[in-house]
Amino acid sequence: DAASLGSQKGGVSKHGWLYKGNMNSAISVTMRSFKRRYFHLAQLGDGSYNLNFYKDENTSKEPKGTIFLDSCMGVVQNSKVRRFAFELKMQDKSTFLLAADSEAEMEEWISTLNKILHSSFEQAMQEKRNLDLNDDEDHGKAEISSGSFPDNFQTARDIESKMRSEARLKLFTLDPDTQKLDFSGIEPDVRPFEEKFGKRVLVSCHNLSFNLQGCITENEEGPTTNVEPFYVVLSLFDVQNSRKISADFHVDLNHPMVRQMTCGHVSGSNLEIIGDGLLEGLGLAPHYPTQGVFSITCPHPEIFLVARIEKVLQGGITHCTEPYMKSSDSTKVAQKVLKNAKTACSRLGQYRMPFAWAARPVFKDASGTLEKNARFSALYRQDSSKLSDEDMFKLLSDFRKPEKMAKLPVLLGSIDVTIDSVAPDVPNCVTSSYIPVRNFEKNGPGSALLEVEEFVPCIAKCAQPFTIYKNHLYVYPKHLKYDGQKSFAKARNIAVCVEFKDSDDDEAQPLKCIYGRPGGPLFTKQAYAAVLHHQQNPEFYDE
Repeated sequence: DAASLGSQKGGVSKHGWLYKGNMNSAISVTMRSFKRRYFHLAQLGDGSYNLNFYKDENTSKEPKGTIFLDSCMGVVQNSKVRRFAFELKMQDKSTFLLAADSEAEMEEWISTLNKILHSSFEQAMQEKRNLDLNDDEDHGKAEISSGSFPDNFQTARDIESKMRSEARLKLFTLDPDTQKLDFSGIEPDVRPFEEKFGKRVLVSCHNLSFNLQGCITENEEGPTTNVEPFYVVLSLFDVQNSRKISADFHVDLNHPMVRQMTCGHVSGSNLEIIGDGLLEGLGLAPHYPTQGVFSITCPHPEIFLVARIEKVLQGGITHCTEPYMKSSDSTKVAQKVLKNAKTACSRLGQYRMPFAWAARPVFKDASGTLEKNARFSALYRQDSSKLSDEDMFKLLSDFRKPEKMAKLPVLLGSIDVTIDSVAPDVPNCVTSSYIPVRNFEKNGPGSALLEVEEFVPCIAKCAQPFTIYKNHLYVYPKHLKYDGQKSFAKARNIAVCVEFKDSDDDEAQPLKCIYGRPGGPLFTKQAYAAVLHHQQNPEFYDE
């Protein structure tokens, strides 16, 4: 190793603990700028020395850094910054600031390092004298063999040292952008980092109505509405790249009287509101967001806005959708559906099931021109065997083929959702973490806009630095293989409850960190993944 090599040649060897100053803050170095490092003086094969430093006394691993002493001009004491401190002055006018634990140790290090520098200088001068004495003879031999030779002959060590020094000084030539900067004049105009967005689209949800309607009050004096609560989940799908490119935006467009059908399941022991009252502080409680701001980094015509419609768990999809596919007299049918819905909401109000879906294109072209005139498609019945995102991509790939879409069963109803462009500084907006952005007006007119998280592709042209901490974890329960169990021959109505606990202990408590549903608390302790009714081998879909 380097230490034994140095001792074999009669070289100098030294090692020990020192404090190394942080030279990034050399203008105002403080006691906090020093870190304790283990320094080891190593002699190389050409006789030069390196001063390596490590985190501990194990010098067999790679050092944390190296000081090349062949580029050092001198070592002097510097007691202005710290007691027992000294600095190494380099050829490029930089310095390395070190400090020992005692004055004796400091003087020993200074003496050792200066001894190395002095011996290196003496060796270089001796080599130069030897060259001068043999210059004529060597010059003559060179002319005989090659006809000419440079006058200023250098040893291999001098050449290596010069190349090493030049290479260090040209380190930043590896970065082409650095070469474009002109530091010759005044300081460059460096502006603060600006957060970059993709194409921002404002999605406004206005109404969801089915042809099957009625009055849900006992005395039938209330308004005519949908006879049961429905919930809309909006998200963006990139069919060209088979990627879901946004988080889900949950919207509750139900009439206030319809919402009361599940009021017993909106709040409870497991659905307490977060202690800091964030929604109340923003003037958003109770919060029923109807406007979301989506961001699309790579717009193109094959991006679709998909609306998935859910309802309270009641039965199979085919059975539940049958009343909504008939255009006959609906008064008796509506009352029957209302009765079943009230029973289901009182027992299973917190559980959801898939019901229908609709979609519409977002862009006309790859430049990000919005398709404002497009409307949502018909409300298609959700197929119980096609619940995954992969199944949705297959359906959307046939969206512009009328002959194939005509084969899908349609529910009688419509959804009214519009899209529009939005400025980066739109007022009264909160992030996906419910943090208000600039121009936010507490208790301002209308509902606050909620930014919907974009799932940016992991490619170089879309990469941007993070400007805020965003600690979101997306959990998608997808499948449950239940056919191998023998306890329940006809297992049904199985749901997955998702909890985030503070430890692995049996008595660990769930944390209140799962985002709640519209109208409820901001954070809850539990979330449920819905499942189809009467399925022995159920396939879950995420909420």
